Amino acid sequence: MPHRTIFHENEEDTTLGGRISMAREASGLSVADVVKRLGVRANTYEAWEADRSEPRANKLVALAGILNISPPYLLSGLGKQPPQPALPERQITQLKAQVEQLEQNLKTATTSLRQIKKIVAKMK
Repeated sequence: MPHRTIFHENEEDTTLGGRISMAREASGLSVADVVKRLGVRANTYEAWEADRSEPRANKLVALAGILNISPPYLLSGLGKQPPQPALPERQITQLKAQVEQLEQNLKTATTSLRQIKKIVAKMK
């Protein structure tokens, strides 16, 4: 297991807001889900993720519980972290776009093949 310090290589988890956002995404919760469970307004929570404000201690502890991470992780990046996704969201989005493009190409190829078969059948 790599030794983790307060100096991070991952730019996304260098701020409290970045760690909150990453932990929420890793937990599969939406902002609305967290807001409802935590009992705060959406704009308040969104300000935390955007580093425009910080939660009070009681909300920070509750938030850590909701996200299944440790309060020290939220504060410093040390402690129980959220599970790392197998692929970054950007790569998943790119793969989905490639799948859609391949499906479209397959439909086009299938249509072309049918047309060619009809022409060949008429030539016999």
